[in-house]
Amino acid sequence: MKSSVKKLKNCKHSFEVSLPPEKVKEALDEVYLNIGKYASVPGFRQGRAPRDLLELHYSKAAKEEVLKKLIPETYEKIIQENKLDPIGYPEVSDVKLDTKDGFSYKASIETRPEINLKNYKGLKLKKKSVEVKEEDVIKNMERIRELHSHNVPKEGAEEKEKVLPKLDDEFAKDAGFENLEKLKDAIKENLKARLEQDSESDLEVQVIDKLLDSMDFEVPETLVNSEKERLVKEADARIKYMEALQKKQAPDKKFILEEKDRKELEENAYKQALRQVKAFFILDRIAQAEKIYIKEEELDKYLEGLAGQYKKTKDEIRAHLEKNHGMDELVVNMRNKKVMDFLLKEAKVE
Repeated sequence: MKSSVKKLKNCKHSFEVSLPPEKVKEALDEVYLNIGKYASVPGFRQGRAPRDLLELHYSKAAKEEVLKKLIPETYEKIIQENKLDPIGYPEVSDVKLDTKDGFSYKASIETRPEINLKNYKGLKLKKKSVEVKEEDVIKNMERIRELHSHNVPKEGAEEKEKVLPKLDDEFAKDAGFENLEKLKDAIKENLKARLEQDSESDLEVQVIDKLLDSMDFEVPETLVNSEKERLVKEADARIKYMEALQKKQAPDKKFILEEKDRKELEENAYKQALRQVKAFFILDRIAQAEKIYIKEEELDKYLEGLAGQYKKTKDEIRAHLEKNHGMDELVVNMRNKKVMDFLLKEAKVE
């Protein structure tokens, strides 16, 4: 076998393959031998038809079988010899097969990026404050007052005025709490939980930012474009929802997304997609380096949680995910969460 491999941009490789005529003859002989055992040719018993008649009746089928054999065989050999880690299936073109010139084809494949891991332990991060401000508690209490307001007629006038309840224990009881102090405590607790969640999310963003800044590498364009299309579809769905709400308020007004806005949406989606694909491969590479993976018992426990949440059995949840090709994505997300927990544990947080 002769082959040449070229490394292209964005993790793409192209290669050309050729086999001499004698290899094609060997493969065809083997295929016709198998066809001859079961072929039905008029005037001959099964398994007795001569080769020339088999070629006359089954040449197309024979060539297809040879291609089914030779393309995967040669492709696998090239992947192994060049130590390539492919993503998806190869694009095969210019396939030629005959006993005079032999067998040849061209193909291209995208591969996993080569990442030189560095500086992922001991990342310096800054944690946002989770201190609840009194002014935020007051703002939340005012919102609750607004929800419990009512309109009363103005004395000597047709219009009504909004009346807000007093901030006292009675107000707290109406809101479902023992007294005003308990209401304030609940608001503080709720605000603190939200601040903690925002702070953790911000730390994770900082981790990804620092990893992306420290490692420069190319990624498969097909994956980036696929993720970009998904993000654009999600954005379009949100836009349509907002347009539907606006049309209720102004039925005669037309809502059109300007060309410049569409272009900006596409550009932002591409940037976000590129970031997400790069982050995925970095976390994947760290998981390999640190031997971080999801154990079967961890997956079972998570599926049990989902089963309880959706009032289904664990097996039903698993079957649903497998049917919709969601199991692999779930495992990857769980593993990435473990990788992020590991990175945060190793980080230096101020």
